[in-house]
Amino acid sequence: MKLIQARLLTDENISLKVVEYLRQIGLDILDTKEQQWYGTEDDELINRAYREQRFILTHDSDFGTLVINQGKPCYGILYLRLRSLKSTNVIHVCERLFHKDIEIHPYTIWVIEDTRVRIRYLMKNEQ
Repeated sequence: MKLIQARLLTDENISLKVVEYLRQIGLDILDTKEQQWYGTEDDELINRAYREQRFILTHDSDFGTLVINQGKPCYGILYLRLRSLKSTNVIHVCERLFHKDIEIHPYTIWVIEDTRVRIRYLMKNEQ
């Protein structure tokens, strides 16, 4: 599927301005704040995203740690590892990323930095 077609679960650390922007460009977003899931454990969010086939959009590296080091089943993670987490910068990075004609595959972890993107494919035994 194309990146713009990905279904996302946004972590509570993602600004509502970013959530609104992503919806404006057509993404299917399930936002933890709107669901009032404040303080929900990361592994519970990973489970929900996995069941609903959603990629987790987050600024929190703990999701990757749970998946890689602890073998937690995961549909996918988009980890925004940016120098500035101000919503204007996050939106700018998302604009550049989501307007590209990029394929996204389940069972991947994307590390999105200001100037590059790294993709890790999860092994079947990590699932």
